[in-house]
Amino acid sequence: MSATIDQLITAKLVQELRQAAAACANCQGTRETTFTSRGRDNIVNCLHCEPIYKFLEPLELALDLLKAEQLG
Repeated sequence: MSATIDQLITAKLVQELRQAAAACANCQGTRETTFTSRGRDNIVNCLHCEPIYKFLEPLELALDLLKAEQLG
């Protein structure tokens, strides 16, 4: 792979989405942990951040795979 991971569009998109979630006007990037009968289970985002975090999950996995491929 000729480009470094930090220069890839995926890495830039992940960085921008993380910044957008951290700058949320509604929650200022905080994520609440809810407790259930089985103990601490769920991390809850505000309604404005939830779509960002859902979109970030597969992108972060893809970025991890790309990093592993570049190292290997």
